[in-house]
Amino acid sequence: MGPAPLFPLKLNRIPMNTPSSRQQRSDELLTSLVRIHSVNPMGKDYPHTEPVERKVIEHIEQLFAPHASSVTRRRLPSSPIHESLVLTLPGRADRRAALFESHMDTVPACGWQDRAFHPVVQSGELIGLGSSDDKASLAAMVLALLEIVEESISPPRTIVLVCAADEEYAQTGIREFLRTTDKQFAYGIFGEPTQLNPVPQHKGIARWDITVHGRSAHSGCPELGVNAISGMVEVIRALQRRQEKLQSRPTCSLTSATTITVTKIAGGQTRNAIPEQCAIAVDVRVSPGMDSAAERETIMDELSALPWNISHSEPQLLSPPLNTDPQSSFSRDVLSICQQTIGNHAHLQGMPYGTDAAWTAGLFPSIVLGPGDIRLAHAIDERIALTEVRQAIAIYKQIMLHPFAEYIEPNRFGSDGRT
Repeated sequence: MGPAPLFPLKLNRIPMNTPSSRQQRSDELLTSLVRIHSVNPMGKDYPHTEPVERKVIEHIEQLFAPHASSVTRRRLPSSPIHESLVLTLPGRADRRAALFESHMDTVPACGWQDRAFHPVVQSGELIGLGSSDDKASLAAMVLALLEIVEESISPPRTIVLVCAADEEYAQTGIREFLRTTDKQFAYGIFGEPTQLNPVPQHKGIARWDITVHGRSAHSGCPELGVNAISGMVEVIRALQRRQEKLQSRPTCSLTSATTITVTKIAGGQTRNAIPEQCAIAVDVRVSPGMDSAAERETIMDELSALPWNISHSEPQLLSPPLNTDPQSSFSRDVLSICQQTIGNHAHLQGMPYGTDAAWTAGLFPSIVLGPGDIRLAHAIDERIALTEVRQAIAIYKQIMLHPFAEYIEPNRFGSDGRT
């Protein structure tokens, strides 16, 4: 585990409504969050007894402890090792609620464990694991909500902030929240590094393992065996052909075409034996307007035509694309708020990655929006510009208080992307 953070209780005593106070609070909160070890085991053994996110939850709970009469706090387990925190600030009871969500877990600190949990500031950037993905968005949403509470503002609709678990691996946190919530939502804002450009569309994900089964034999007599690696070569070629076909199709306006990527491979046992098994991990990024599950089935059907014994695992992750209408008043209003804060260069864009927002497809319109650059996420010396975090606080706060139409145009696209 990383070093235990000292919670800056003085955050609760710093007066708000000035740029300097917002800067001090955001810098201190983000620094404290980055110090906390909340690494997702990514499907591997987890030797600890408390959930991955527990210390982050306790940290945020302390911030809102003085406001227990205004903001309700609820811990929501989503698996034996993952737990979310749900904060709710009541607004007008006759309106649908607003959902804000950022995740607390991070990927492992591969290659820089010696400094990943010791944040430092250089040239106005905070360097540390999770600084951009996703603790900057988390800190900004928390402080935006806290400002509203401290200023005794009654928001136009109930605000629900989900500090989510397990986004980096199986997205169980948001799925459990949506499964159990009793609220109806008008819209969702999901914090991820977008450089404060609203993202109404991103790709869906299908991840699973493909195994070719052969027959072992002595490598001196290869004709007596069935080489599973040779079969996997044909499988990979078939996947490449499928990708080429998909990339020749028209795509939606904001994202690129579907990609099929082999991310892991394993096969063979010894140097002098024909490999009887070879397995790959496949990562399919499905463009908006497509169905992740249907594309997986199509790939499996095409591979079944090959003259090899092929099996498929259950999906490790199967999430739909996010396909909120970029022309809706919701998308345009969020863009306008961003432009007011960071300038007219802010623009709607699509992304190749997937997020928790995908699970709201067909339920209510959602946008991914947050400080940071996705190109720095999951990287050694991950970093975030501290000015962006403060801008994010202002943007999230404006969205929380914006009087969106009571019935925003519903998302025109279902979870499978069909109109």
